[in-house]
Amino acid sequence: MKVKDVMTGDVVYAEVPGSSTDALQLLLKHNISGIPVVKRGTKQVVGIVTRTDFARNPEEGQLALLMTRDVETTTPDGDIVEIAKIFLEKNFRRMPVVTDSELKGIVTVSDIVWKAISKMNITEPVEKYMDTKVVAVWEETPLKIAYEIMRLSGERALPVLDSEGKMSGILGETDLLRAFEVTERTHKSELSGGTEGDRWGWDSKSVVYITKKRLELPDKPVKDVMVRDVTVVTKRTSVSECAKRMARRRIEQVPVINAEGDITGIVKDVSLLRAIVG
Repeated sequence: MKVKDVMTGDVVYAEVPGSSTDALQLLLKHNISGIPVVKRGTKQVVGIVTRTDFARNPEEGQLALLMTRDVETTTPDGDIVEIAKIFLEKNFRRMPVVTDSELKGIVTVSDIVWKAISKMNITEPVEKYMDTKVVAVWEETPLKIAYEIMRLSGERALPVLDSEGKMSGILGETDLLRAFEVTERTHKSELSGGTEGDRWGWDSKSVVYITKKRLELPDKPVKDVMVRDVTVVTKRTSVSECAKRMARRRIEQVPVINAEGDITGIVKDVSLLRAIVG
């Protein structure tokens, strides 16, 4: 299969110069995890910004300083197996699709899993591709703490446990980003402006009020924003069936449970790419 068979053609993109807040609103509005950034007035790709960038640096207001530059690109005729290898080797999730340096679309890990692997009838069980080390949080954990756990662990989603240790939901980066609130803070700065030769020795002062916008998480527990209806698989679920469930719910990872409903691992979409690269 070629990139053109799975890519998203009607791609959402941000422009520079531009603000981080505007780009974040695009991610949330379209429920996507990352978008290309182009030079204003053109379709020339100059970077990519992802929800991980916002989660890790919520105070940066300038998109040009937040985005990732020097982005690798592909063409519509690129081979998806080769793209999957690049995703696995270089540990990134999306690649702009260009023709003659002009943005034509984007291909992501999820595109390959949802639109290709889900249709390949790969009967191999997901046990081989699941992670057995799982980072989870308690449902009463404050969002600010959950954010730090996600940032420090590098995980994109955290299973949520109740007081009995049973899974009650899952918290993803998108859920956290939706919870962020834009706040404004104004502080007063007094600048001394005494001039040489002032016969009375008075200091003249200019009072400047500086207002800054920033993203902050509210004082809420995880349970207030987590997803409660969690899609799950077992160790014996096939790779393609797991990909179908991910595609159906448009999710990037799925908890693995045993017969008692306890979590034994988690399957990430990027891990399923190994099923096609050999």
